[in-house]
Amino acid sequence: MLNRNDLCHCGSGKKYKKCCMEKDKLNKVDELNNKALQSKKNKIDKKYSQTILKLSQSLENLIQSDEKFAKMEEDAREYLFNGVKIKNVAANRFFASYFSYDFYVDNYNTPAIYAIKHGKFKEDEKRIVYSCVNSYPSLFEIAEIGEREVDIKDVITGKVYKTLDENILGDFKTGDYLLGRPVNIDGIYILIDLTIRIHEETKDIIYNAIMDAYEKNKENIADIEYFISINAVFFYKYMLQLLQLSDYQDEEMEKNIEEMGIDENTVNVEHNESDDNKLVILLEENIKDKDTLNEIMKLWSRVNEDITVNNTEAGWASALEYNYKKSIGESVTQANIATKYGVSVSTLAKRNKEITSILGK
Repeated sequence: MLNRNDLCHCGSGKKYKKCCMEKDKLNKVDELNNKALQSKKNKIDKKYSQTILKLSQSLENLIQSDEKFAKMEEDAREYLFNGVKIKNVAANRFFASYFSYDFYVDNYNTPAIYAIKHGKFKEDEKRIVYSCVNSYPSLFEIAEIGEREVDIKDVITGKVYKTLDENILGDFKTGDYLLGRPVNIDGIYILIDLTIRIHEETKDIIYNAIMDAYEKNKENIADIEYFISINAVFFYKYMLQLLQLSDYQDEEMEKNIEEMGIDENTVNVEHNESDDNKLVILLEENIKDKDTLNEIMKLWSRVNEDITVNNTEAGWASALEYNYKKSIGESVTQANIATKYGVSVSTLAKRNKEITSILGK
């Protein structure tokens, strides 16, 4: 460590106090501030992840135990996906957020609010859930990129959000456009769901569509921000369209695709168009381990005579995998398996009950 009167490390020949000392002090302060921000961000990410995992389990329990709640989940899925079968992580993450935070089960409660009112959640967990409910997806422009912070500006409302998600936004440049959902957790904005870069032409299409709809309804709407907040489904549908039209993949999607790939060592089945064989094909596509697949095929052979597939192969396939893995004590959730096959938790639960009933005969 240099003393004030030592020669400066930069080689200028000047004393340290007359050269780089003040600059080094400022750099040290910046370094400490960045470390503090990173530490805070890490803690927030951990709190958020733990809370959302707990919320997801609570919602899964509600779907399984309450038929009305299960029907609402099916209705929400149908409304968002319009009957299209979705089999990637990103799309189902969109649905989870839309259903949890934006779909109202009555005049006052979204499923997330209902869950925390009827479950055992800590105060900080409740704050995180309410922050998610009070957020909304929108159209953003990268306004400024700092060493740690990235400012994103809502193109529609003009509101600026300071985020610490430089990892997510690391490949973006100032002036780029994106679709995303920022949530305020303990004074810091984080981006949830999936952040999608879009071209300026796409930005114009989305912006014009939103503004046209707002102009037609603004007499009955408080302001544009409220209009966006109650039309979250609009942005999620655009996100889904963009995912289907592009080759965009984040790390989680790539992992999901790899897990769902067909393994050369899986059981060979003659592929034809019968419903039963469609179900087998689904199992082959989604179960990579040969031994696991063989055991699930044995389970299928025990119950298939009592089952009519009738274009519901995804639901039965998901239930077969879930039923087998639970029977061997594997730690799996219905939500994870349902997401894998692109079906609702309630559908998996119903099919699993039928399989269990057949096995118990």
